[in-house]
Amino acid sequence: MERNKGKRSNKGKIVIYQCCSFALTIAIISIIGLIIPLRPKESVSEKRKLAEFPKLTYESLKSGDFFDGFNDWYSDSYPGREKIVAINSKIKSYYGIKSAINIHGDVQKGDDIPDKYDPNADADITESAVSEENYDEISANGDSQSIGAVFVVGNRAFEYYNFSRPQANKYISSMNTLAEKLSGKAKVYDMIVPTSIGITLPDAYMGHINSSDQSKAIDYINSGLESGIIKVPIFKTLMQHRSEYIYFNTDHHWTQLGAYYAYCEFANAAGITAQPLDKYEKVTFEGFRGTFYNDTGKIPELKSNPDTIYAYKPNSSATMFYTDSKGNKISWPIINDVSKYPESVKYSCFIAGDNPYTEIHNPQITDGSSIMVVKESFANSLVPFLVENYENIYIIDYRHYSGSVSKVVLEKNIDTVLYINNVSAIRNEKLMKELQATL
Repeated sequence: MERNKGKRSNKGKIVIYQCCSFALTIAIISIIGLIIPLRPKESVSEKRKLAEFPKLTYESLKSGDFFDGFNDWYSDSYPGREKIVAINSKIKSYYGIKSAINIHGDVQKGDDIPDKYDPNADADITESAVSEENYDEISANGDSQSIGAVFVVGNRAFEYYNFSRPQANKYISSMNTLAEKLSGKAKVYDMIVPTSIGITLPDAYMGHINSSDQSKAIDYINSGLESGIIKVPIFKTLMQHRSEYIYFNTDHHWTQLGAYYAYCEFANAAGITAQPLDKYEKVTFEGFRGTFYNDTGKIPELKSNPDTIYAYKPNSSATMFYTDSKGNKISWPIINDVSKYPESVKYSCFIAGDNPYTEIHNPQITDGSSIMVVKESFANSLVPFLVENYENIYIIDYRHYSGSVSKVVLEKNIDTVLYINNVSAIRNEKLMKELQATL
């Protein structure tokens, strides 16, 4: 009996020792990550700027925003994060091929999408819980696999989309607030871009995967926008061209051809003339492997199918400069030569990628026409087409800008404002907060 007690006592000590050792290891790693000064500011694989250290103010401490921002900064800029993310993706890639689409944990089931927006129903909705629903098995010759939030069919990848009604309502509220601020001062246009899974996913998979109906989601959002906001409908247009190369195979963005079809729809809505595509100088950048390729651990299926970027240069002598996060004003080509850039960042050929503030001026147009584009990265490939229609183009990326859109519009007497967001961005709570903060 005494001998067994001794064994149990020793086991208990070992468990306590192991727990303490684990806690100490985590603490040491955390402290090391905090004190090392060489913290990354950009993610090459994700093609985005990482969170910055938050400003310490009484209000930010009181609201808790400082601690949320500190957490984002710490996790985003931890030394070696890029390699850690790559290793994690690589491990996930060994999970194996799955012909059955059955997602638990990595992808949430989207909220039900009402036919119309009802502001009185806002208080009754909460964020979606993780889906526990089993989706129909797809046996398309076993050529599909699901890795995290990415669905791979053959050698093409798509991102799951789950509709978030709370975030859609925040977007609706933000757009209506902006329209009210600019009433009588500028026309506000709204373009919501579907992602590839809503357009070019093969029909055999439609309705069988854990992805919300993007057409219905866009209709819901549009139904809540006040009548003064001009909606630019592009879903049906892109569907008509779905057999063309309008989305990348290894990246979440659309190609500039897809953006061109959307530009034509905006031109129609705004009463301007769209420049024919064959009037542009076409340049080619090969060997682009984007976000899906990195997110899936660079699987062979996507490695063997790199994308080609076909970029269309404006014919005018327009000039562009952007202001970076430090306030530096930098001149840059509207379409930059990225032929020697790393394979994962070639999409940055369009308007220097994502920057807080950008201006483009076309000296060949002298009518004083101006447009403000408020955007995330999907708009980057569309903006060059606007150069032939406006003397002045002002671009704000609300994810990185700390000022007020409406203030800039009024100060510069801008008469047209175009919001461009992919539908997936409108389900993201952080992005919707950032968009709201720039009104």
